[in-house]
Amino acid sequence: MLTWTSAGAVERPTRVQIRVQRAYPGRVRAGAPVPTRSMSEEEIRENLHFFTEGLSGPRSRPCTVLVLSGVGVAARADTPAVLDFAGRLGVTHRTLHVGGEDLERLDVRQLVGRVDTLVVPVQPGPGGDVRLGAQTLRICAEAGVRVVANTVLTSHALDGLVPASRAIARAAPSHATFTYPFPTGGNASSQVPPVKAVLAALGPAVGELQRAGVSVSVKGLPACYLGPMASLVSRSANRWYVDADHQKESAILFFPGVVRFHKDETCRFCSLDARCDGFFATYLRRPGFPALAPPQ
Repeated sequence: MLTWTSAGAVERPTRVQIRVQRAYPGRVRAGAPVPTRSMSEEEIRENLHFFTEGLSGPRSRPCTVLVLSGVGVAARADTPAVLDFAGRLGVTHRTLHVGGEDLERLDVRQLVGRVDTLVVPVQPGPGGDVRLGAQTLRICAEAGVRVVANTVLTSHALDGLVPASRAIARAAPSHATFTYPFPTGGNASSQVPPVKAVLAALGPAVGELQRAGVSVSVKGLPACYLGPMASLVSRSANRWYVDADHQKESAILFFPGVVRFHKDETCRFCSLDARCDGFFATYLRRPGFPALAPPQ
């Protein structure tokens, strides 16, 4: 099923992301508006019903994948009940994004059987805590929770990328993701590293993880930039994006309402076109970002 947007027709998603908290620092910043407040448990439940049983009809598709995000979401007293409620409504995969502020007080026991994927930041550089992030990965993995490490490729993270990858490898998560900073008004240029510097740091870091048997993916960069690591890209799935100011029928489609990837005409002839998101037009207009071209 298709829905029409300002960028043309897109397939109606079967996943919904609910940003239950107002604040969202320390995450992969995209173009989502900052909500004016956090959501109540009643509002979360109403939106879950709207995007599941409420979309069970001949001209709609119920969501079966849920992503919960927002600062402190893992520590909210109502999160376990919300996850249980989603399961009763037919949600078959529940992802919880944990922030650095959640790590010290995270009770993994409450998530066993409730969360299908837990995304944990392991961020080198100022404001990050590689040790605590890796420790959380290990505890979750030992408890039987599928856990994914996420590292944002900021300028400040590059020097510590290899040591962080070694810490991730020792914790043995199910997967590790490296994400290039998205272009937003809040991203200072100092946080967006040159592509050459990223690739120089990323190659050895990826090698550490792959040798340890940890699968890896790269987000936010096009396949043609990655050279021998091009196979690490994969298409991002669209989703409904809900916050306190955009609920139910006012939810935003993540693509193109929050993030817009760009592809050039040459991308049509790339063998990796089907699995590559493309890149951001904002960056392509800046010096130091090569034009998109099929890998040789």
